[in-house]
Amino acid sequence: MSSEISASVGRWEKGAPNLQDDVRTVQRLLKTAAETLEAPEIDPKGVDGKISRTPETSDTVEAIEAFQSRFTSAVDGVVPPGSQTWTALLGVAPNLRTAPENVSDISQWLFPFPTVPAKSWEERPRAFASPRAGGARLHAGCDLYFPRGTPIYAIADGVVTRGPYPFYCETFALEIDHGTFVARYGEIQSKTEVIAGARVKAGQKIASVGHLVGIQVPSDMLHFELYDKSVSGPLTVASDSGSAMKNGVPFMRRKDLIDPTLKLNQWRENLPPA
Repeated sequence: MSSEISASVGRWEKGAPNLQDDVRTVQRLLKTAAETLEAPEIDPKGVDGKISRTPETSDTVEAIEAFQSRFTSAVDGVVPPGSQTWTALLGVAPNLRTAPENVSDISQWLFPFPTVPAKSWEERPRAFASPRAGGARLHAGCDLYFPRGTPIYAIADGVVTRGPYPFYCETFALEIDHGTFVARYGEIQSKTEVIAGARVKAGQKIASVGHLVGIQVPSDMLHFELYDKSVSGPLTVASDSGSAMKNGVPFMRRKDLIDPTLKLNQWRENLPPA
Protein backbone atom coordinates (compact mmCIF):
# COMPACT_ATOMS: atom_id res chain seq x y z
CA MET A 1 0.00 0.00 0.00
CA SER A 2 1.18 3.51 -0.76
CA SER A 3 2.05 5.59 2.28
CA GLU A 4 0.00 8.43 0.75
CA ILE A 5 -3.38 9.05 -0.81
CA SER A 6 -3.64 11.42 -3.76
CA ALA A 7 -6.90 13.12 -2.74
CA SER A 8 -9.51 13.22 0.02
CA VAL A 9 -11.67 10.21 0.86
CA GLY A 10 -15.06 10.41 2.51
CA ARG A 11 -18.23 12.47 2.19
CA TRP A 12 -19.00 13.41 -1.42
CA GLU A 13 -20.92 16.48 -0.27
CA LYS A 14 -17.72 17.83 1.31
CA GLY A 15 -15.80 17.65 -1.93
CA ALA A 16 -13.99 14.31 -1.59
CA PRO A 17 -13.25 12.96 -5.10
CA ASN A 18 -13.04 9.39 -3.74
CA LEU A 19 -10.63 7.93 -6.27
CA GLN A 20 -10.92 4.16 -6.16
CA ASP A 21 -7.31 3.40 -5.16
CA ASP A 22 -7.42 6.06 -2.43
CA VAL A 23 -10.71 4.70 -1.07
CA ARG A 24 -9.28 1.17 -0.97
CA THR A 25 -6.23 2.42 0.92
CA VAL A 26 -8.36 4.13 3.57
CA GLN A 27 -10.72 1.14 3.81
CA ARG A 28 -7.81 -1.23 4.42
CA LEU A 29 -6.37 1.04 7.09
CA LEU A 30 -9.76 1.32 8.80
CA LYS A 31 -10.23 -2.44 8.65
CA THR A 32 -6.83 -3.04 10.23
CA ALA A 33 -7.55 -0.42 12.88
CA ALA A 34 -10.86 -2.14 13.70
CA GLU A 35 -9.14 -5.51 14.08
CA THR A 36 -6.16 -4.15 16.00
CA LEU A 37 -8.31 -2.16 18.40
CA GLU A 38 -11.16 -4.70 18.50
CA ALA A 39 -13.46 -1.82 17.54
CA PRO A 40 -16.11 -3.02 15.06
CA GLU A 41 -17.54 0.47 14.67
CA ILE A 42 -14.35 1.40 12.78
CA ASP A 43 -14.74 -1.47 10.28
CA PRO A 44 -15.80 -0.17 6.81
CA LYS A 45 -17.39 -3.59 6.13
CA GLY A 46 -15.60 -4.09 2.86
CA VAL A 47 -12.65 -3.04 0.71
CA ASP A 48 -14.30 -2.25 -2.61
CA GLY A 49 -12.96 1.21 -3.41
CA LYS A 50 -16.45 2.75 -3.32
CA ILE A 51 -18.20 5.40 -1.23
CA SER A 52 -22.01 5.50 -1.36
CA ARG A 53 -23.62 8.84 -2.20
CA THR A 54 -26.40 10.34 -0.12
CA PRO A 55 -29.18 9.54 0.60
CA GLU A 56 -27.62 6.06 0.87
CA THR A 57 -25.60 5.32 4.00
CA SER A 58 -21.88 4.73 3.52
CA ASP A 59 -20.30 2.20 5.88
CA THR A 60 -16.91 3.70 5.03
CA VAL A 61 -17.97 7.22 5.98
CA GLU A 62 -19.49 5.93 9.22
CA ALA A 63 -16.21 4.13 9.96
CA ILE A 64 -14.20 7.30 9.23
CA GLU A 65 -16.36 9.30 11.62
CA ALA A 66 -16.13 6.62 14.32
CA PHE A 67 -12.35 6.67 13.94
CA GLN A 68 -12.26 10.48 14.05
CA SER A 69 -14.40 10.61 17.18
CA ARG A 70 -11.82 8.47 18.92
CA PHE A 71 -8.53 9.83 17.57
CA THR A 72 -8.98 13.37 16.20
CA SER A 73 -10.29 16.76 17.27
CA ALA A 74 -12.86 17.09 14.45
CA VAL A 75 -15.47 14.70 13.04
CA ASP A 76 -16.31 15.55 9.43
CA GLY A 77 -16.30 12.21 7.60
CA VAL A 78 -13.38 13.16 5.34
CA VAL A 79 -9.75 11.96 5.22
CA PRO A 80 -7.56 14.49 3.32
CA PRO A 81 -3.93 13.65 2.46
CA GLY A 82 -1.59 14.65 5.29
CA SER A 83 -4.48 15.40 7.65
CA GLN A 84 -4.75 14.60 11.33
CA THR A 85 -7.06 11.68 10.48
CA TRP A 86 -4.63 10.29 7.88
CA THR A 87 -1.69 10.55 10.28
CA ALA A 88 -3.70 8.82 13.01
CA LEU A 89 -4.67 6.00 10.66
CA LEU A 90 -1.03 5.42 9.74
CA GLY A 91 -0.17 5.41 13.41
CA VAL A 92 -2.65 2.66 14.19
CA ALA A 93 -1.60 0.50 11.22
CA PRO A 94 1.94 1.66 10.37
CA ASN A 95 3.08 -1.59 8.74
CA LEU A 96 0.00 -2.38 6.65
CA ARG A 97 0.69 -3.44 3.08
CA THR A 98 -1.66 -4.26 0.25
CA ALA A 99 -2.56 -7.91 -0.21
CA PRO A 100 -2.23 -9.04 -3.83
CA GLU A 101 -5.50 -8.76 -5.74
CA ASN A 102 -4.90 -12.05 -7.55
CA VAL A 103 -2.24 -14.24 -6.00
CA SER A 104 -2.26 -16.67 -8.91
CA ASP A 105 -0.68 -13.94 -11.07
CA ILE A 106 2.35 -13.47 -8.84
CA SER A 107 3.00 -16.65 -6.90
CA GLN A 108 2.25 -20.32 -6.84
CA TRP A 109 0.00 -21.95 -4.28
CA LEU A 110 1.86 -24.25 -1.91
CA PHE A 111 1.03 -26.84 0.72
CA PRO A 112 1.71 -25.42 4.20
CA PHE A 113 4.30 -28.13 5.00
CA PRO A 114 7.29 -29.61 3.11
CA THR A 115 5.81 -33.09 3.64
CA VAL A 116 2.27 -34.47 3.56
CA PRO A 117 0.92 -35.71 6.92
CA ALA A 118 0.53 -39.44 7.42
CA LYS A 119 -3.11 -39.07 8.44
CA SER A 120 -5.56 -37.88 5.77
CA TRP A 121 -7.36 -34.56 6.25
CA GLU A 122 -10.31 -36.08 4.35
CA GLU A 123 -11.21 -38.46 7.19
CA ARG A 124 -12.90 -37.81 10.53
CA PRO A 125 -12.12 -36.26 12.93
CA ARG A 126 -9.64 -34.25 10.86
CA ALA A 127 -11.99 -33.54 7.94
CA PHE A 128 -13.93 -30.37 7.24
CA ALA A 129 -17.52 -30.53 8.57
CA SER A 130 -16.76 -33.36 11.00
CA PRO A 131 -19.14 -33.17 13.99
CA ARG A 132 -18.00 -31.28 17.07
CA ALA A 133 -19.59 -30.70 20.49
CA GLY A 134 -21.76 -33.78 20.14
CA GLY A 135 -23.01 -32.68 16.75
CA ALA A 136 -24.03 -29.17 17.87
CA ARG A 137 -21.51 -27.59 15.49
CA LEU A 138 -19.24 -28.62 12.63
CA HIS A 139 -15.47 -28.58 12.19
CA ALA A 140 -14.57 -25.40 10.30
CA GLY A 141 -11.28 -26.53 8.77
CA CYS A 142 -8.95 -29.40 7.99
CA ASP A 143 -6.51 -30.68 10.61
CA LEU A 144 -3.00 -31.51 9.43
CA TYR A 145 -1.34 -33.69 12.05
CA PHE A 146 2.30 -32.88 12.81
CA PRO A 147 4.39 -32.83 16.00
CA ARG A 148 4.60 -29.72 18.14
CA GLY A 149 7.18 -27.30 16.77
CA THR A 150 6.91 -28.40 13.13
CA PRO A 151 7.45 -25.32 10.89
CA ILE A 152 4.44 -23.99 8.95
CA TYR A 153 4.83 -22.18 5.62
CA ALA A 154 2.69 -19.57 3.81
CA ILE A 155 0.53 -21.07 1.06
CA ALA A 156 0.99 -17.97 -1.13
CA ASP A 157 2.06 -14.35 -1.08
CA GLY A 158 -0.08 -12.21 1.22
CA VAL A 159 -0.43 -9.87 4.16
CA VAL A 160 -0.92 -10.85 7.79
CA THR A 161 -4.18 -9.18 8.82
CA ARG A 162 -4.40 -10.45 12.38
CA GLY A 163 -2.34 -12.28 14.93
CA PRO A 164 -0.85 -14.07 16.56
CA TYR A 165 -3.83 -14.17 18.95
CA PRO A 166 -5.18 -16.76 21.43
CA PHE A 167 -7.19 -19.42 19.63
CA TYR A 168 -8.02 -22.79 21.21
CA CYS A 169 -6.74 -24.73 24.23
CA GLU A 170 -3.76 -22.43 24.78
CA THR A 171 -2.76 -22.33 21.12
CA PHE A 172 -2.72 -19.30 18.82
CA ALA A 173 -3.71 -18.32 15.28
CA LEU A 174 -2.66 -16.10 12.37
CA GLU A 175 -4.92 -14.70 9.66
CA ILE A 176 -3.36 -13.97 6.28
CA ASP A 177 -5.02 -12.32 3.29
CA HIS A 178 -3.71 -14.22 0.27
CA GLY A 179 -5.65 -12.18 -2.28
CA THR A 180 -8.04 -14.88 -3.44
CA PHE A 181 -8.58 -16.26 0.06
CA VAL A 182 -8.13 -15.39 3.70
CA ALA A 183 -6.46 -18.30 5.49
CA ARG A 184 -6.52 -18.90 9.22
CA TYR A 185 -3.54 -20.90 10.46
CA GLY A 186 -4.77 -22.16 13.82
CA GLU A 187 -3.44 -24.15 16.78
CA ILE A 188 0.04 -22.72 16.40
CA GLN A 189 2.62 -21.57 18.94
CA SER A 190 2.42 -18.08 20.41
CA LYS A 191 5.78 -17.07 18.98
CA THR A 192 5.48 -16.62 15.21
CA GLU A 193 7.81 -15.51 12.44
CA VAL A 194 5.39 -12.78 11.32
CA ILE A 195 2.82 -10.48 12.93
CA ALA A 196 -0.14 -8.37 11.80
CA GLY A 197 0.86 -5.95 9.05
CA ALA A 198 3.72 -8.05 7.66
CA ARG A 199 3.92 -9.05 4.02
CA VAL A 200 4.71 -12.73 3.43
CA LYS A 201 5.97 -14.67 0.42
CA ALA A 202 4.82 -18.07 -0.75
CA GLY A 203 6.81 -20.76 1.07
CA GLN A 204 8.02 -18.43 3.81
CA LYS A 205 8.09 -19.89 7.33
CA ILE A 206 5.37 -18.13 9.32
CA ALA A 207 4.77 -20.19 12.46
CA SER A 208 5.16 -23.56 14.20
CA VAL A 209 2.64 -26.20 15.25
CA GLY A 210 1.40 -25.58 18.78
CA HIS A 211 0.34 -27.88 21.60
CA LEU A 212 -3.27 -28.29 22.70
CA VAL A 213 -3.70 -28.15 26.47
CA GLY A 214 -6.60 -29.63 28.40
CA ILE A 215 -7.98 -32.03 25.79
CA GLN A 216 -7.01 -35.47 24.53
CA VAL A 217 -6.14 -35.56 20.83
CA PRO A 218 -4.17 -38.08 18.72
CA SER A 219 -1.64 -35.46 17.64
CA ASP A 220 -0.82 -31.78 17.65
CA MET A 221 -1.72 -30.15 14.36
CA LEU A 222 -2.26 -27.18 12.10
CA HIS A 223 -5.96 -26.34 12.02
CA PHE A 224 -6.41 -24.76 8.56
CA GLU A 225 -9.41 -22.65 7.50
CA LEU A 226 -10.17 -20.80 4.23
CA TYR A 227 -12.55 -17.90 3.48
CA ASP A 228 -13.45 -16.51 0.05
CA LYS A 229 -13.71 -12.85 1.22
CA SER A 230 -17.27 -12.39 -0.04
CA VAL A 231 -18.11 -10.89 3.37
CA SER A 232 -16.05 -9.16 6.05
CA GLY A 233 -15.82 -9.22 9.83
CA PRO A 234 -14.42 -11.57 12.49
CA LEU A 235 -13.88 -15.15 11.30
CA THR A 236 -15.39 -16.70 14.43
CA VAL A 237 -19.02 -15.83 15.15
CA ALA A 238 -20.91 -16.23 18.39
CA SER A 239 -24.40 -17.05 17.12
CA ASP A 240 -25.95 -19.57 14.75
CA SER A 241 -27.70 -16.80 12.83
CA GLY A 242 -24.42 -15.29 11.63
CA SER A 243 -22.70 -18.58 10.88
CA ALA A 244 -21.94 -20.64 7.83
CA MET A 245 -24.17 -23.72 7.93
CA LYS A 246 -24.38 -27.22 6.49
CA ASN A 247 -27.66 -29.12 6.69
CA GLY A 248 -28.81 -26.70 9.34
CA VAL A 249 -25.80 -27.23 11.61
CA PRO A 250 -23.52 -24.21 12.22
CA PHE A 251 -19.77 -24.01 11.87
CA MET A 252 -19.72 -20.92 14.15
CA ARG A 253 -17.66 -19.20 11.49
CA ARG A 254 -18.17 -16.31 9.08
CA LYS A 255 -20.51 -17.08 6.19
CA ASP A 256 -17.80 -17.05 3.50
CA LEU A 257 -16.10 -20.11 5.05
CA ILE A 258 -15.18 -22.64 2.36
CA ASP A 259 -14.07 -26.26 2.43
CA PRO A 260 -10.25 -26.31 2.02
CA THR A 261 -10.09 -30.04 1.23
CA LEU A 262 -9.85 -29.84 -2.57
CA LYS A 263 -7.33 -27.00 -2.39
CA LEU A 264 -5.12 -28.98 -0.05
CA ASN A 265 -5.43 -31.96 -2.38
CA GLN A 266 -4.11 -29.78 -5.21
CA TRP A 267 -1.41 -28.06 -3.20
CA ARG A 268 0.00 -31.36 -1.90
CA GLU A 269 1.62 -31.65 -5.32
CA ASN A 270 3.50 -28.41 -4.73
CA LEU A 271 5.46 -28.62 -1.48
CA PRO A 272 7.59 -25.77 -0.14
CA PRO A 273 11.31 -26.39 0.39
CA ALA A 274 12.18 -27.27 3.99
